[in-house]
Amino acid sequence: MRTMQKVRKSFMFACALGLVTASLAGCGAKEEPAPTSSSPTPNEKQGGEPVQAEPLELTWTAILYTAQPPKDTIIKMIEEKTNTKLNITWVPDAVKEDKLNTALASNTLTKIMTIQDIKNSAFLNAVRAGLFWELGPYLDDYPNLSQMNPTILENISIDGKIYGLYRERPLSRQGVVIRKDWLEQVGLAAPTTIDEFYEVLKAFTLNDPDNNGNHDTFGLTDRNDLKFGAFKTLSSYFGTPNEWGLQDGKLMPEFMFDGYMETMKFMKQLYDEKLMNDDFAVTSKNQQWEKFTNGEAGVYIGNMVDAKNLYNTAVKINPDIELDIINRIAGPDGDHRIWSQAGHNGIFAIPVTAVETEEEVRQILAFFDQLAEAELWDLMNLGIEGTHYTKMGDGYYQQLEEAAELRENEVRPLNSLVAIENSTLKPYEDPLREKYEELTLDNLEIIVPNPAEALESQTFIERGNELKKLIDDATYKFILGSIDEAGFQAEVEKWRSSGGDKMIEEYNEHYNANK
Repeated sequence: MRTMQKVRKSFMFACALGLVTASLAGCGAKEEPAPTSSSPTPNEKQGGEPVQAEPLELTWTAILYTAQPPKDTIIKMIEEKTNTKLNITWVPDAVKEDKLNTALASNTLTKIMTIQDIKNSAFLNAVRAGLFWELGPYLDDYPNLSQMNPTILENISIDGKIYGLYRERPLSRQGVVIRKDWLEQVGLAAPTTIDEFYEVLKAFTLNDPDNNGNHDTFGLTDRNDLKFGAFKTLSSYFGTPNEWGLQDGKLMPEFMFDGYMETMKFMKQLYDEKLMNDDFAVTSKNQQWEKFTNGEAGVYIGNMVDAKNLYNTAVKINPDIELDIINRIAGPDGDHRIWSQAGHNGIFAIPVTAVETEEEVRQILAFFDQLAEAELWDLMNLGIEGTHYTKMGDGYYQQLEEAAELRENEVRPLNSLVAIENSTLKPYEDPLREKYEELTLDNLEIIVPNPAEALESQTFIERGNELKKLIDDATYKFILGSIDEAGFQAEVEKWRSSGGDKMIEEYNEHYNANK
């Protein structure tokens, strides 16, 4: 039976290889050796005692985001706790796509493949050719995997099916970082509505919030990024859908909704009244941060986790600085919304050519289910208690300052092996980090997902960046005042005639096919 399975899978791979190889034509990926990490099999019990089950041997292609692969100190502990033998091939982030393409073309896939770009055409072709296990039907059989977020599962789906375990990331970390000490100086509370938010920006610009007697501050610091800067988060407050939204039962791009226009008008008002930096369209992220940390601006919109780093830099300049984080700003209709990302950084997929039986698939899923336990999650993310961090009681931890280099070498690379986020520990005496984590969870109650996240469009693949730039440029032009509403609509019509209508058609065709 096993021999027949091998024959069938070898035949299936041979049939599919032409399709996959075709998508790799012209890549010219040069194979380079990648460092590996492995550790010996755990000792079996002797002397008449029950013999321990043989360790599950797993080969794993993982992405390396640090300069060097991790020392095997913690990997050995993971092997012991999960009864596995791990042979990990660490692929540098810069060459991960080339490595995947080469592995697909040469049939050298490991039992676990880390796929960061799930819309990689070679990977999609391989999935549709039957080269990866569909995992969706098994997830409910495991206590931790069965709790995976349905929104993220939908976002990683391919043709409505699940072919991997997502590498979890927060669905939305977006919010507002604000100078709490400035609020006190101008006599205002933290804003809870878009109107209050405007009044705060105005007061931070006109009412001398740093109390130095000079007119040298402004409200919002922003940068040349319509997604991760202020625009998209503000757009959530105005009720704009996330990338795509349903209009009369049909998917349409976000810039064809009223909320998008209202957001442009709001930002134009901030720009015209000088309540934000007038060079935002050419400001880098580093420059945006400098305007906040050196005391020029009092509001930063973006990833709430940035609050900690902003504080660490700013407090060196002003020891009395106080920051706060806000995640809920009610829009004109009184509702709270925040745009959502995909919630993942790729998936862990299982190739049928490397894992031939359902029994072994289930063993691998049981391994990942065990990795999702808090004890192992802490081990891979915080390190070893007493070596890399210490527990402070009441569910708090504190990183050991003297172990910073050790954490970089032994712990941080292991973050790329984590599927489901799960920790019961909170950072000790780190109120900004603690509030960030609290509000990130609260964002789950108000997220606006992208309904087209798992859909495909050939026009988007071929011309998506070009068409996006057309709308981005029009958005900046409107805010800066070089075009009016009619001018913006003219650019939208240009987008439609340049391939946008075809993109709408393709997304809706895929959307309707997957209902």
